[in-house]
Amino acid sequence: MTENVEKILQILQKLIGLHRQLHEVCRSEREALVAADVKQVQEFVHAKELVVESIKQEEAKRIRISADVALELKRPLSEMTLTNLIMETEPQNPKLAEALRSAMNALVILIDRARKLNASNQELIDRSLEHVHAMKKNVLGEAVPRSDVYGSQGQKLPHTSGARLISKEV
Repeated sequence: MTENVEKILQILQKLIGLHRQLHEVCRSEREALVAADVKQVQEFVHAKELVVESIKQEEAKRIRISADVALELKRPLSEMTLTNLIMETEPQNPKLAEALRSAMNALVILIDRARKLNASNQELIDRSLEHVHAMKKNVLGEAVPRSDVYGSQGQKLPHTSGARLISKEV
């Protein structure tokens, strides 16, 4: 079992490196978004996809090895959480258990940071799109005239709204 647990630890350390890389790519993506550099944004999105794919591959390896450990311990795979694995390992090998715990804590922190940064990037994109739509509306006015508007006596009213070059946004 110790050999498989050490393999899991190696995979966790690779995952830590990949999540650091993901965080760095997300940070660079944000800088490109702020600079409105579309080409760089596309490059960072592609880089992020590659890192995520690598994470998925390492995670699949970890699950396979965890299944082997579950068989050795005669437990269902659903119970082979990292926390349970640490508790199983601690009596026989406290150093290995501590290394697993440290890796788990580092991963939790890195995943949380990457998730928050990615959410912040999404919020920046959403706000930018709202601003672009508002500016488009202000500059172009109505691209297609509204349907005719009639007054209280059934007479057609003239169109009063048009393009505005000054934003009324607050």
